Amino acid sequence: MDISCAMRGIGTRLLAALSLILPLGWAGTAHAGAYPERPIKIIVPFTPGGTSDVLARTLAEQMTLDLGQPVVVENRPGAGSALGTGVVARSAPDGYTLLMGSSSALAVNPALQDDLPYDAARSFVPISLVAGIQNILLVNPSLPVKNVQELIAYGKTHKLFYGSAGTGSSPHMSAELFESMAGIEMTHVPFKGGPQAVSEVVAGRVDLIFDNMPTAATMVKSGQLRGLAVTGAHGSPMVPQIPTVASQGLPGYDVTVWYGLVAPAGTPQAIVDMLSKETAKILARDDIRKKLIGIGTEPQSMTPAAFGEFMTGERAKWAQVIQKAGIKTAAR
Repeated sequence: MDISCAMRGIGTRLLAALSLILPLGWAGTAHAGAYPERPIKIIVPFTPGGTSDVLARTLAEQMTLDLGQPVVVENRPGAGSALGTGVVARSAPDGYTLLMGSSSALAVNPALQDDLPYDAARSFVPISLVAGIQNILLVNPSLPVKNVQELIAYGKTHKLFYGSAGTGSSPHMSAELFESMAGIEMTHVPFKGGPQAVSEVVAGRVDLIFDNMPTAATMVKSGQLRGLAVTGAHGSPMVPQIPTVASQGLPGYDVTVWYGLVAPAGTPQAIVDMLSKETAKILARDDIRKKLIGIGTEPQSMTPAAFGEFMTGERAKWAQVIQKAGIKTAAR
């Protein structure tokens, strides 16, 4: 056979093959670029009106305008957030079902409960951090302490009782980390909810509590309780006069209740990246930041990779605290 003829034949067959392959590639690209083609759902595993609900609805409203498809919020409370979180873990990884995750669901509860309907480390892919909320260390004004060092010294010679909204709650975890780092022991008094716990501190039947903003800030401003420190790595604009725990002799102490968007594991990276950039764009807007700061949160976005590393670190931190304290599995 003539070599030139053979080469022409091979070339013809290659062109024919490419003519079949390339349209498929173009179709795939066009399909990915078309996302979203239908409504997106953000599941909030808590009741309406809470911080995670407000954050989700704020993002959903802006995403609806930007993406050209309805973005709706669905509240699925139950089992300490495990119900709604599990629903997302089992959803199709197509970018149409997202979760407004929380530090409790994705970092604390995995170390407390061995029967969760999801694996916090494997069931989701990170999209972006959305916001954090600091706690304030509050004491009854009758307690003879004015700062963290005085509280630690007092705790080494006196029995201290602290309240919380229940085992595994942010106030409980804040106190456990404080005890561990300060080298003191306090008695945990769990209540059915935060308001009841705060009321007991105001009444003087419990000595202290680590309570969420902005409720805690209101108690400080009213003079009903004394604020000794904020729990984050930096001061809070809501109570700028109150220093951090870390700056008062416990370097490295950092507790923030955080919320962030995640999607079911296997969601295409292109969709994850697009949603992350969209979240960052929304959170950078002055009006959005003002709104979220007004409800006591500190808006902050992260890339998927950075958010993933952040959650890994949070899970490791709380697993160590929970193991050291010997906290039993929380019953739900």
